[in-house]
Amino acid sequence: MGKFKEQVWSAKRAAEELSVSSAWVRAQIAAGAVTPTRSSGKRNARYQLTEADLATLKELAAEDPAAGGPAVLARVSRLEGERANLLAQVAWERAIAQEQQKALELELIRTAKLAADLELQHARIEALKALSAWDRIRGRHKAI
Repeated sequence: MGKFKEQVWSAKRAAEELSVSSAWVRAQIAAGAVTPTRSSGKRNARYQLTEADLATLKELAAEDPAAGGPAVLARVSRLEGERANLLAQVAWERAIAQEQQKALELELIRTAKLAADLELQHARIEALKALSAWDRIRGRHKAI
């Protein structure tokens, strides 16, 4: 019986398999995270990644935000949740501000009415002060 040939991946195929960019895979190779072999082609020698290399890259992609892996997706999901919460909070605060604005407008109308009533009362008091004792005796204060 013969040995099975180990499956190898190119950098591009490994990137597709891991859902990352091939530039990220090449950057990991350049950084020494994995050490793939080179194909034997003279002109265009390509990286050949083994299953162990692919597993290592998969672990790195899960932790590296630049890879666009699960860590980034989780962060994006969390940020979207926070954004939704903030939008809801803004909507709530706007509703409260609108209610307060309506209450303020009603209070301003009430204050204007009270100020007008106060002016009428001041005018009545001044008219009563202007009456003489004789006018009071004759009952003219009742008409004011």
